[in-house]
Amino acid sequence: MGSNISEKGFIDMLVKRFPEIKEEVFDEDYEGLLTLQVGCFKRFTQEAINNNDFQRVSASFEFVNELIDQVTAKVENALYISYLGHLTISKGSKVEKMLPGKLKEAYGDIHKHNPSKSQNSKLNKFLEDL
Repeated sequence: MGSNISEKGFIDMLVKRFPEIKEEVFDEDYEGLLTLQVGCFKRFTQEAINNNDFQRVSASFEFVNELIDQVTAKVENALYISYLGHLTISKGSKVEKMLPGKLKEAYGDIHKHNPSKSQNSKLNKFLEDL
């Protein structure tokens, strides 16, 4: 583990790197709720995936890959569960090939163990909030 970047530190770095989601991330309903803030980033990345915006996808993956070993356990958990766990990436796609090694492995592990995850979003949301 590196310098253990805090939740606040991570969110500050996130909005600095991706200012287009700053307003949503700092929405009063999300403020201080890390999983919801990471969820904003997930939607941002998913939109890029859906639009074949490979530059934005790459920037998002690089950001997570760069920080995943430097953040606190809580932030790391949010990145694995709320970010990687909820991204929809087609098997064998260009986007899947863009995942850096560590993230590709984690994404594969998450989705192998939980293939039904994306089927019931209300249930997933409930479980996430526990």
